[in-house]
Amino acid sequence: MELVLPDRRHIPALVQLLGEPSASRWTLHIPHPYTEKDGRDWVRRAIRNRRAGRALGLMVQRRSDATLLGGVGLHHFDEGDACAEVGYWLGKAHRGHGYATEAVDLLVRAGFARLGLYRIEALIFPRNRASRAVMRRCGFRYEGRLRGEAWKNGRYQATLLFARLRSDPRPRRSVLRGARRSTQARRRR
Repeated sequence: MELVLPDRRHIPALVQLLGEPSASRWTLHIPHPYTEKDGRDWVRRAIRNRRAGRALGLMVQRRSDATLLGGVGLHHFDEGDACAEVGYWLGKAHRGHGYATEAVDLLVRAGFARLGLYRIEALIFPRNRASRAVMRRCGFRYEGRLRGEAWKNGRYQATLLFARLRSDPRPRRSVLRGARRSTQARRRR
């Protein structure tokens, strides 16, 4: 798995992966249906926001064949700000293989080491068990429930706040590798 900058060549795969209805279920800003125009607009915005120092949106792809698996990003920061929010998504066929844990861990480490961030937060819908597990494996701590924090599906919904500080202990590598091993074991059963 590797993280790469988005460009126009990713648009067809973005549309295919995000066109699947479950892609928008646990995210706040991915519409359904997801159109080619949505893909073009997102790539343009991601490039513009990276250049302006406001956000870093990246594609998650398989190293061996460059297949697009999903996306991960740091958002809501400006140059010089020490806090950001992490967000991520994976195509349906790529979930449960440890890619989200690997991508989030890699991006968080880069955010602390290269971007000088001190705090990285994640807002997760309460029923999204898979994302809560990703946060725990990546060393994030649960900080609380934010009532009515997000507008989705025509109503305000609660989110769960997770955060990790640069000064927090790094997760053990065995925990991160264990995410991939446990999904492989489940597939064998």
